[in-house]
Amino acid sequence: MTYFKNFALAAAIAIAVPLSAVEAHDSTEHLLETARVDAMQEATLAFLATLDDAKRATVITALEDNTARTSWSNLPVNMAPRSGLAIAQMTVEQRRALHAMLAAALSSQGYLKTTTIIWHEDVLHDIVGAALAKMTDDNPRKAEGLASMANYDSELFFVSVFGDPSTKNWAWTVTGHHYAANFTVSDGKIAFTPLFLGANPQIVPEGRYAGWRILQHEADRAFAFLASLKTSQLQEVVVLDKVDDDIFAGPGSQEGNERPVGIKASSLDPLQLHLLNGVIDEYLGDASDEAAARQRKAIEGDGLEALYFAW
Repeated sequence: MTYFKNFALAAAIAIAVPLSAVEAHDSTEHLLETARVDAMQEATLAFLATLDDAKRATVITALEDNTARTSWSNLPVNMAPRSGLAIAQMTVEQRRALHAMLAAALSSQGYLKTTTIIWHEDVLHDIVGAALAKMTDDNPRKAEGLASMANYDSELFFVSVFGDPSTKNWAWTVTGHHYAANFTVSDGKIAFTPLFLGANPQIVPEGRYAGWRILQHEADRAFAFLASLKTSQLQEVVVLDKVDDDIFAGPGSQEGNERPVGIKASSLDPLQLHLLNGVIDEYLGDASDEAAARQRKAIEGDGLEALYFAW
């Protein structure tokens, strides 16, 4: 019983001390974001502390190195090599510290989506392996598939830290197949874009995990919004009937998308706008409450005239 009393007292002091040092006029939102930044900083420094000099040199990059900061991708590693330290190279202690770093920055749903996407790589490996086993050895696709299978691996996710997390300005990236999270702390403020979450197949088709769904609510909310649109509105929303790399602001091509595409939010009726906000909130909700609130406030500050949806 004494242990629990002491623990509760220590927790109360840990909460009370930082807050007592804050000006009385500071808003609740500012206090919460400050606490979140502190938690992210502590978790990131703890992760770095588990690394030896060689691994730390692989992980840490200058905050100003935009080439490194945009080296994330959703493609398999053989198609888009990553920088940073792979989970495969980490000890058990380092993996635990990495997950603490992720959990400190992401919401519960964001962390669950992240770990599910990582886990899904091993499921994808088994799915591809089962399909290849049914092919004859003279099928050229079999050789290609066998060569690519090694890239479907839950240990092929890479972490980089930019700058010094003990200062006011720093960032980290975790990226692998179908995933890239970018978190930046700048003078006590948190940003979490770009954040890429993906899955293919989105629904596990067979095996012991048959029926498991990844990112289902993103799909449900987006299709519900599309279903609410009139034919004339859909003509504005659907930019192309297939993905075109020239349209999207991927790594290294951010400046090619200065003109917005899609339908303007200010042209939607109340129901459509409500459904669109549902799509937005699903994605904002992947970050911590504090980071999501800041991003939502920025969107509202820009206004509906500046908000577009494209498909």
